[in-house]
Amino acid sequence: MTTTPLLEVSGLYVAAGSGDILRGVDLSVDAGEIVGIVGESGCGKSTLGLTILGLLGRSRSVSAGTISLEGERIVAPDEDHTAALRGGRVAFVPQDPFRSFDPLRRMGPQVRRPLELHQGMSASDADARVVELLERLGVPEPASVMQRYPHQLSGGMLQRSAIATALSCGPQLVIADEPTTALDVLVQIQVIESFLDLVRELGSSLIVITHDLRLLERTADRIAAMYAGRIVEFGSAERILEHPRHPYPAALLEASVLTSEPGQRVATIDGQPPTLPGTFPPCSFAPRCRFATEVCWQQAPAYAWPADEGEACHHPLAGSA
Repeated sequence: MTTTPLLEVSGLYVAAGSGDILRGVDLSVDAGEIVGIVGESGCGKSTLGLTILGLLGRSRSVSAGTISLEGERIVAPDEDHTAALRGGRVAFVPQDPFRSFDPLRRMGPQVRRPLELHQGMSASDADARVVELLERLGVPEPASVMQRYPHQLSGGMLQRSAIATALSCGPQLVIADEPTTALDVLVQIQVIESFLDLVRELGSSLIVITHDLRLLERTADRIAAMYAGRIVEFGSAERILEHPRHPYPAALLEASVLTSEPGQRVATIDGQPPTLPGTFPPCSFAPRCRFATEVCWQQAPAYAWPADEGEACHHPLAGSA
């Protein structure tokens, strides 16, 4: 029996003034699943997350494709039904906790707002729920945090507050964009572990947007690797982290501390990441790929969709499990 994914992105294109930023993205997320989106800066990861949330802004727009939640279309060209979903059914944990809150307002009214808006809670009941979440996230004296202004809190406290805001209504889907980038290493581990515990307890699905393969090793059920506005490989986290088939995620792994011994020089990927929008050969990774041949410059590689795994590559790597 085939079940409908919680989230389904099909053939998604997002255009800016000078060209496309997303160039035919396919992605599905099942209920309760954690999916990692990985790639270098500028590959389109954050744009994908913002498109799902309906937060592209005026300078970008969906030019083709659809996004559906539980089988109902929520985004398409000239169609956006995300406003009623944000904060309730779909939530966002932004990259920069320092820009997540109004600096002129105390934390309490900001963190409890989704509960008041989407669940009709009173301020006191919403505060009690948020204090409980902050406590679960390791925040000491959470009630006092609610009375402070954002500038009076550390980055770790602000990120925990952003997570509590996102999870307060028990959303079906959470999108976390580089959720630990602004934090030091020890705080990263504490925050992500408590965050994941709550996500699993709520039964929420989670999309983690990151360039940190270490984070995906700890968290993801499946991984999709993005390059030049497209997903070039997707599959189980275990398989992609051990036996990637596309040369790009394989190169990311080689350039990661995951595969480096202590004291060993970390490998790099030759060439420069592409700039979006831009003009690319049929295989956008061909200019940086040591396996590229004439066909890569003449014919765009593709994968079957829908599917559990796949890679857009004319020369997939051997040795896959």
